[in-house]
Amino acid sequence: MCFKPCGRHARSVSPLLAVALLLPLVVACQDPDWANKAALQIGAPRPEAVAIRARQSARFSGVGEERLLVEVTQVLQDLGFTIEESAAPYGVLAGSKDRDATETGQVVGQVALVVVFALLGAHYNPTWDTDQVIRATITTRPLGRDEVGLRVSFERIVTTNQGTSRAEELTQEEFASGFFDRVRSGLNGHRA
Repeated sequence: MCFKPCGRHARSVSPLLAVALLLPLVVACQDPDWANKAALQIGAPRPEAVAIRARQSARFSGVGEERLLVEVTQVLQDLGFTIEESAAPYGVLAGSKDRDATETGQVVGQVALVVVFALLGAHYNPTWDTDQVIRATITTRPLGRDEVGLRVSFERIVTTNQGTSRAEELTQEEFASGFFDRVRSGLNGHRA
């Protein structure tokens, strides 16, 4: 029996396509457990997740959970956030604020690229950040009598002039530590 196509139905397979189709089989033969390893890596937490969680967490002594949530709400509002979700019995609070994300240097760089590509006879579609939404999520949990754990996380959703968006976690220490300083200052101010 012959499987060789003939006549007008004959097609040649490009060498590149053949390699692309055979490559996964070669890789699978090298490591028969490759699919399991890939699946474990896809949803795995980042190696620095514990350090990030530690930076985003603080303990507050001598204050109840309800009082702490009231102060956190006030700090968020002082920072320009609008409270979107509040579930005090569960120790959850979320807010956001809209800000301009346009940076002059980024726009100038993109316009310069348009000029360079135009001089080369090519088209370049410039992209720069225009808007951002900064989100804060707060969770609390009782740690004992008059001691509460507080975690805050920040992220921003940036939109470009082309309408595309990207999410960025704001995990640098200064975001959380600055927030915790404001909360402590507010709590100390109310006790005096």
